[in-house]
Amino acid sequence: MLLSTNNEIGGYFEFDLPDLGQFPYPQAFKYNSACSAFYDLLVQNNIKKIWMPNFICDSIIEPLILLNVSIQYYDIDSNFYPDLPDQIQIDEYMFYVNYFGLCTSVQKKILAKYPANQVIFDHSQAFFIPPFECFATIYSPRKFLPVAEGGLLVTESISKANYSSSEIEWILDQYQHTFIRKLSSAKEGYEKFKQSEILLNDCIPREMSKITEEILYSLDYSKLKDRRLENFNYLHYALSDINHLKVDISTLQSPLIYPLLLDRNYSEELIKENIFIPTYWLDCLKRVSRSSFEDEFVNNTTNLVCDHRYSNKEMQFQIYKIREYL
Repeated sequence: MLLSTNNEIGGYFEFDLPDLGQFPYPQAFKYNSACSAFYDLLVQNNIKKIWMPNFICDSIIEPLILLNVSIQYYDIDSNFYPDLPDQIQIDEYMFYVNYFGLCTSVQKKILAKYPANQVIFDHSQAFFIPPFECFATIYSPRKFLPVAEGGLLVTESISKANYSSSEIEWILDQYQHTFIRKLSSAKEGYEKFKQSEILLNDCIPREMSKITEEILYSLDYSKLKDRRLENFNYLHYALSDINHLKVDISTLQSPLIYPLLLDRNYSEELIKENIFIPTYWLDCLKRVSRSSFEDEFVNNTTNLVCDHRYSNKEMQFQIYKIREYL
């Protein structure tokens, strides 16, 4: 029996995790980021015209600019429903974000109105929601899971991903902040985290690292999903009476955070309490009017943490602090 020249026997142990067989999207093409997945989708399908939401981060706009794709922007209303023409042209595509995992019902309405083969869904904020039958669905696992890079593309429009491999040093740099936080604190690793985010702004397609892939295959997804849903519902039960945003929890599957829309934002106060509240997306403000829902949402929403790392105790502490500030 012959071994490949790449096989090695013995020596020190490598990074190794068990495969629990729960990874939900084995059909997906695996990239180093959601933006690079989007870039490859655009190139391989020669997409030249697209409708994009104003309420989106600049990083997902970057591939369109680099590829000289014609962009038409649209607004969303307070239910996250897109303000689009009744019909789009045959050579146009529409890109819609399932915002914070709360917009599954909106996605169904979109597919009932527009040709599915012209619809691209962004599930970067809705990891646990399976892909619809549409042109393509994009995922960003690092927003939900303990990985530092990675993007998934589910589509039948390409047969093979077109990317290069990532440098080993690049991958190690990407994961530095995760180890620093584990060994010390989030504050200690924050500068490295920001550097990692900047590296991911390069949208030229690269392959997902084997480290990330192995982590993704090792996770208990049903447990992670259930904990996140329990946390979201706990927050919603306690705060829905003051939340200006009306949230339909009947179809909830994959909340990213709990968006608490009030008359002002309380993120700074919570951060001082070591509750590290994310902000989405300040860079969109240059594209929206001061009177828009998007502007109100960005400026007045406190995005409470509800992920799987935490229990009712941490949810109750956030509730207590919000009630204290009011």
